[in-house]
Amino acid sequence: MTHTLESHVALITGASRGIGRAIAQRLAAHGAAVVVSASPRSVTGLSETVALIEQAGGRAAFIESDLSNETERAALIARAAEKFGAIDILINNAAGISAYAPPSKMDLSARRSMFELNFQAPVDLIQQVLPAMKERGWGRIINISSEMAQQPRPPFEGPAKMIHALALYGASKAALERTSLGLAAELADSRIDVSVLSPYKIAVTEGALAIAKQMQTSHPEWLEPVEMMAEAAYQLVIGSHNGLITHSRELLRSLNAKLHALDGKTVLGDGSTPASAVIQL
Repeated sequence: MTHTLESHVALITGASRGIGRAIAQRLAAHGAAVVVSASPRSVTGLSETVALIEQAGGRAAFIESDLSNETERAALIARAAEKFGAIDILINNAAGISAYAPPSKMDLSARRSMFELNFQAPVDLIQQVLPAMKERGWGRIINISSEMAQQPRPPFEGPAKMIHALALYGASKAALERTSLGLAAELADSRIDVSVLSPYKIAVTEGALAIAKQMQTSHPEWLEPVEMMAEAAYQLVIGSHNGLITHSRELLRSLNAKLHALDGKTVLGDGSTPASAVIQL
């Protein structure tokens, strides 16, 4: 069963490619008007995201905004609302790694940059979007996280450079997860749901192709098609899952939900479908 989102307006950050773009396409496929955002250096990708949505018959617009700059992000929700109306679906997907260094050598500037984009920005956007959601009496806030919010157990897979950098990245995501739970408790019974969604391990996007090809031989079960995250985000939007922290496969399996293509119609499988069944690596 599909649910229409025709009366809703979504903002997805970090949507010039990858997970953000996939979620934008999926929500638009169900009728939501979609505003996508990314940094000024990603304007070409944002234009491509909008074009893909419009070619499929959806409504979309883009806004370039540097979320690491608090002045720029302070106006993002208001600017987004000028496109199609008040935002009632917020997907905080934008994130990044500001420096590749071990925790003992990560300087203050790098630590601040990491938390500014990965934690402060989504919290600021949430605070901006809540008044309109409360006025409407409905809203969905989905914060995209990572399994790195939990320290992996040794032996660590991958190059030391990445393992070290992911420590602080994971700390910023852990902060976002904890804040999300607190906000969910605050908004209980308001019909505004706050949830946290992560890929199981690695969502195979254009930016993750290199690592996906490496893992295809040793850990193929770690890989999931990007459609898995888009499906999970859609399920969180149409359902009521306040205070849920979950990963894509876990959610689809718990709901016994089918995995659909980004058109929202074509069935690709279910929560157990491997990346190899959807994408050629």
